[in-house]
Order: sequence, then C-alpha cells, then structure tokens
Amino acid sequence: NAQLVDVRTDRHLWAQTYDRDLADVFAIQSEIAKTIADQLEAKLSPAEKDAIERAPTSDITAFDLYTLAKNLCLTAFGSSTTKANLLQAADLLNQAVARDPSFLQAYCLLAFAHDGAYFVGFDHTPARLAQAESAVQAASRLQPNAGETHLARAQNLYWGYLDYDGALAELEVAAQGLPNDARVVPLKGYIKGVRGAGTNLLEILIGPLSSTRATF
Repeated sequence: NAQLVDVRTDRHLWAQTYDRDLADVFAIQSEIAKTIADQLEAKLSPAEKDAIERAPTSDITAFDLYTLAKNLCLTAFGSSTTKANLLQAADLLNQAVARDPSFLQAYCLLAFAHDGAYFVGFDHTPARLAQAESAVQAASRLQPNAGETHLARAQNLYWGYLDYDGALAELEVAAQGLPNDARVVPLKGYIKGVRGAGTNLLEILIGPLSSTRATF
C-alpha cells in the first residue's frame, strides 16, 4: 500500500494498493515515484527521470540487502544502536555489491555507512576511511556524473576529511542531478553552519523542503 500525505493537514492526497508478483517490484517502484511526482507537480531533472525509469539492480536479493541496510542507516543516528546499525549496514551492502558489482546506490550507501562510523568515532581509523573512499571510487567508476555519486563524495569529504569547501563544491554538482533530493540541502546547511556561515542556516535548511511526505 502506497500513500501520499500532506503533513500540514494530515490529509491523504493519494493512495494505491499494489498486488503484483515480486518480479514486478521495480516496475511498481517506478510507477509509484512517477505518480508522486505528478501529484506534487514536481519538475524532475533528466537524471531523476532516468533514475525513476531504470531499475537500480537486476538482482532482487541484492536489492533486499540494500533495503535492509538503508533502513538501518535511516535509524542509526540518535539511537543507542548507532554503531551496530552502521556496521551491520556495511556488512549487508558488501554482500549486495558482491552480488551486483554495478549497483551504484549500494556503493553510495556503503560509503555513507563507513564514513558515519569513522566520523562519529566508532572506528576512527585509516582502514575505515579507506573503505569509505573505496566505495566512493567504485561509484565514480560506475557513474561519475551521477548526482548520487557527487553526494557520496561530498559526504566523504565532509565526514572523512573535514574538507568543507570540497564538500560544498560536490553538493553544488549533486544538486543539479538531484534537485528534489531531501538530503542535499540539509547537508549543505550543516556544513555551512559548522564552517561558520550559519547566519541563514535555518532558511537554508527549511526553505526548499516540502511539507508533503510519501510513504510506501
């Protein structure tokens, strides 16, 4: 069951139940994304349209591993299980890319998990940072111009090296390919705030964000 809700009024804007064979999971995902974009009257970039229409992987098991890892990463920070979540996510993602070495999103999320473990101090070692860098390089080899790749590089430069200017430059490129991605603007705001350019930090963080949520 998929639904689109306006969080300001808690009004349901759209809902649909999908009852199809598991083999159609990527087609269903693409259909949901297109419908939500239409409902929000979102202007998708060519890269975003391509990402919606193209399956992230042809391996269902790899996608399941990626989904499990993504949920772990989404709930990692601010909880008592941050370290366990990040390390388990990294293990799952290593399995995913072993099954499908062309799985871009898995490499990007793998970099996030390693960078996160390094940045917050759970494993602040050169070896952990090298694993993050390796995942970013793998993403760069697959799709060097993808917004996801530039976002992963930005996160790596910030969390791994505290290279604020380099990270912000990568985010500018990432934003061109991912103009509607909710991760880009907050990260840009955090970096500018840490760097000391936080005068308009609240405006940076809140301004472009939508008040509508989608769940599926």
